[in-house]
Amino acid sequence: MKKTLLFAFLTTTFLGFSQVQPTVHNATFDNLPKSSGTDCACSGWINKDIADQGESSTLSGNDVVKLDDFESDGIYQEVEVVANSNYTLDLDYTYKIASTTTNYIEVVILKGSGYVSGYTPAYEPPATAAQQDFGYETVASVELAANQLAYAQIAPPGNTDTNAMSQMVFNTGSETSIAIFVRAIGPYDAASHGDSSKDKGWMNGDSEIRLDNLVLVNTTVLSAQEIAESSFKVYPNPAKDVINISALNSVNVESVKLYNVIGKQVYAGDVLTEKIDISNLNKGLYLLKIQAESGSINKKIIIE
Repeated sequence: MKKTLLFAFLTTTFLGFSQVQPTVHNATFDNLPKSSGTDCACSGWINKDIADQGESSTLSGNDVVKLDDFESDGIYQEVEVVANSNYTLDLDYTYKIASTTTNYIEVVILKGSGYVSGYTPAYEPPATAAQQDFGYETVASVELAANQLAYAQIAPPGNTDTNAMSQMVFNTGSETSIAIFVRAIGPYDAASHGDSSKDKGWMNGDSEIRLDNLVLVNTTVLSAQEIAESSFKVYPNPAKDVINISALNSVNVESVKLYNVIGKQVYAGDVLTEKIDISNLNKGLYLLKIQAESGSINKKIIIE
């Protein structure tokens, strides 16, 4: 296991109550089969509408993805995330030459709300993932600041060592899907591109760049109340005749109680009941309290 991924595992373990972690396909850029064409370390990281695919390479015995000099190479992947949550992104990068006119590497977190109209992300693994005509379909939409949830620049380090980017920190806000897009921007010269059929109107600089060990972590810590609430589904609300309660995980329930607005208990049970009959209760606001080993849930219920 590469050290960066081990660190991410330890981080999420010690957080204890962190939220569900995102699924990033091929975060170590292994040389894997993709849906069509030759196998490539960019598997799962392709969007040919906005960047030519990165290429497979190796560095110190590890598979990496390479952004060629004087080309429009980049990596792109869509990831499901949790709204209103904090995330960190880490990435290792290596320049082939120390003295370079490459201006910087761009790491962009794109909003799912900016996807092309009518598109629903599939989050497919490399072997079946689409390679173009999905998500973001133009360079202009990627470069639009309103579509960028977070943005970071990595300046050339002046060496050929493997370096870790400064950790990128962002909050998802209302977004439940993001796209990670990384490219290297250098002085653009179409005549120097060498492959005009793949020219996207921007260019990597004069040094090959290798990327490895991308780690995306949800660092948001849930309260005991949120942990408990995540274990149950209570519906419908508002309700008329019954309240359904479903345990989403294996939870030891100690009691289920329902109170009216003046604090009078109108239902009590010492086991989890899938349905509570409320047909004989008056309309109004009630408080459902579920006491479980993981904590207690207090949920407002409207009976209509």
